Amino acid sequence: FSAKVEVFDFSFKGRLHRCMAAALDVLNRFEGLQFSSETPTSPLEKKYFNGEMLAKYEPCMEALQRIIASEGEDEDVWETFEVCFDKFLDFSWCSTWDGMKYDIVVYGVSGYTGYLMLQYLKCTALKKTQETFTFAFAGRTVSKVKELRDREFAGTPWAETPIIQASFDDPVSMIDLAKSAHVVINVAGPYMLVQGEVLIDACCHCGTDYVDVSGEIPWTLRAMELHEHAKRHRACIIPSAAMAGAFPDLLTLLCARKMQEDHGEELRRAITYCRGGGAAAGASGGTLATRAAMSGASDEVRKAMADPFSLGGFIPEMDRNGVKQVSIQHGTGKVTPKGRKEDMDAVLSKVSQCPHTGVWRAPWVYAYFDTRIVRRSNELLANLENRPYGMNLTYQEFMMLPPEATMQAAKDTGPSVSNEKETLEQQGKYYAQGEGPRLEELSDAWIALFQWCESTGGHQVRCSMVGCDGYYETARAAVEMALTLRFDKAALPHKGGVMNAAPCGQTWYAKRLINSGIKFRMGSWFEESDLCPPDR
Repeated sequence: FSAKVEVFDFSFKGRLHRCMAAALDVLNRFEGLQFSSETPTSPLEKKYFNGEMLAKYEPCMEALQRIIASEGEDEDVWETFEVCFDKFLDFSWCSTWDGMKYDIVVYGVSGYTGYLMLQYLKCTALKKTQETFTFAFAGRTVSKVKELRDREFAGTPWAETPIIQASFDDPVSMIDLAKSAHVVINVAGPYMLVQGEVLIDACCHCGTDYVDVSGEIPWTLRAMELHEHAKRHRACIIPSAAMAGAFPDLLTLLCARKMQEDHGEELRRAITYCRGGGAAAGASGGTLATRAAMSGASDEVRKAMADPFSLGGFIPEMDRNGVKQVSIQHGTGKVTPKGRKEDMDAVLSKVSQCPHTGVWRAPWVYAYFDTRIVRRSNELLANLENRPYGMNLTYQEFMMLPPEATMQAAKDTGPSVSNEKETLEQQGKYYAQGEGPRLEELSDAWIALFQWCESTGGHQVRCSMVGCDGYYETARAAVEMALTLRFDKAALPHKGGVMNAAPCGQTWYAKRLINSGIKFRMGSWFEESDLCPPDR
């Protein structure tokens, strides 16, 4: 019987002890077999490795009952149990995976962001990408995914694109989805309201890369909890590969590299100005649902969103003696390092003229997200490569204002979440969740980013980027990130962990974006005459 103990110890004990209370109760009855039950820690473990799930696997439970009846003396029964339990551990007992593995699988395709992904694939990626790639769609309700596919891909070579059924509530379907892809693009949001971390966990388990388009701090914090898991399995997990989150950060990376090449200096300041033109789209239903979710979040979540360093990258203020300035909490005496005034959100919320560029600027809706992303990337690159954007970097982001708009902006605080729906309804631009403007309505829309950077030695550099409307650029950001992970991963310096798009994809990502048609200029800003959408 001691030999059987050794087999168990080698084969399953490391995983069994955190799985099923039911199996442990049975096996612990036998002398020489002692297992301790631990609470599952990852999202997938919580949903799958439990007695309730094991009870659904009748052959395995029958083998356990036969072990009890034979008092552990029947070797054939033990062998049967081992075979069954192996199938439980690798999910194969209930898997419906057909063995197909696609380059990219887009999950959550039935909504508006799914529509954008289909449009980007059809109009740009499948025409301009050098490599030939395979793809499939996935969603909770196959009929809804099929309806969108048939509507948008009818008459194209991709009219019969495969569809995979998967749901966050079904952990085995998440594993099957992860097995089906080299890269998963998850567009099922609002992310903070669903259990998307089960999909990330499944991707980590299978070594599958993952991309989403979130602009939500609470979701990024949840994803970051799986960082070590992703590193162990060499899975690149990239939340926020979107126009907001990816593009400003990538410009900062490119400017930092340019400054190092030209002057051997780090960045001290980086400011991004955002401007749009053409057709005004309003906000999609999903965007409004996300804003409402964040507005109605708990006090703890709202506190995390309000922290300029919620994702990391903290740089403490220093006084003239080199001592950190601190804040002391009344009543408790708790001492915490005090942040620099230039890094606080209050700086982003005012209409003002930039003292460095002379640009008139106003609050930008994504500044309170992008600033946190850039700070985390700065810290990631410091830790991973000892090559941050700048050890004392200050990053800020604003809307660029034409002079004639300055006085109006100073009076206008912008719509709140509570009255945004009413305002959009009056303009005829309100969309229910899962809906948004057709791209034909946005044919002349464009968005531009202008970045100015200054080094620790006072040298300056500028760069700029012009794309189509923000919705299309979000699809571009996600799909090109997925293609970078699929075809350039061997060359990427970091091959596992929860990372931002810029420090993961770096110049490989930038090249793909430029080759896809986005306008980019290093060294100067685009002129007014250049501000129009690139060809799709």
